[in-house]
Amino acid sequence: MNLTLRQARLIKGFTQKDIAKRLGVHVHTYMKMEKDPEVVTIRDAKKICNILELSYDYIFFNHDSTLSRYSEEVVRPND
Repeated sequence: MNLTLRQARLIKGFTQKDIAKRLGVHVHTYMKMEKDPEVVTIRDAKKICNILELSYDYIFFNHDSTLSRYSEEVVRPND
């Protein structure tokens, strides 16, 4: 089951203000995270997942994410 950050927050019964306060960020900063989760830092992603009591795989590594750890292509710098 893959959820968006917004869906996960709503399922757990939190408001954007609740999550922002627990993260120590302004609510508008958190709103940007929900809109574009690929800009969320690893530290904040871990905090969010701890707050929501969900694995970050459910939120941050869904099938549509460009952050997929299962990418078959490996990019190497030019020698």
